[in-house]
Amino acid sequence: MDIGGGNLLLSFYRGIEAYSFERCSNTMERNHLKNQKGVSLVIALMILLVLTLIGISAISTTTFETNIAGNERLYNKAFYTSDAGVDYFVSMGVSYILLPNSSGIVDSRTDGIPLGGDYFIVNWERIVSDFGPPKKYEFKITSQGISPSFPAAGRINIEAIVEVVDTTPPPEYPGG
Repeated sequence: MDIGGGNLLLSFYRGIEAYSFERCSNTMERNHLKNQKGVSLVIALMILLVLTLIGISAISTTTFETNIAGNERLYNKAFYTSDAGVDYFVSMGVSYILLPNSSGIVDSRTDGIPLGGDYFIVNWERIVSDFGPPKKYEFKITSQGISPSFPAAGRINIEAIVEVVDTTPPPEYPGG
């Protein structure tokens, strides 16, 4: 089939070669797209990264919550220690009526009150005295509860006004 002196034959073979090369390159592209051997590794690494970030976030949150719980425990210990100072002053209030001074300090450490390592300091001041029967006294008290702990100490102040009534009977009238 030599039409035109062989030019057509050459052209025909060139056309087949070009066609087969295009077909081969399209097939390679399709095979390359079908070849997904590394995709599962990439997906597994992405999932591992996400899970690692979630784990780090959970650890950070747990540490933060633990610190909050520790601070609240320290605050509660200091509050109840300070409240114990108010209760101690109220229970001993009558003994402060007889003191000549109008202010003072009560320290649980010097009074020998065991509070498990915690202590209170009560500052008191007599602000009103009513000498009518019965005798009444008002005290302004500030109780500071201290809960020493490492690295910081918890300190709570409670202020209160306490009324103390002297229940001792008045002396008998000498005139009869």
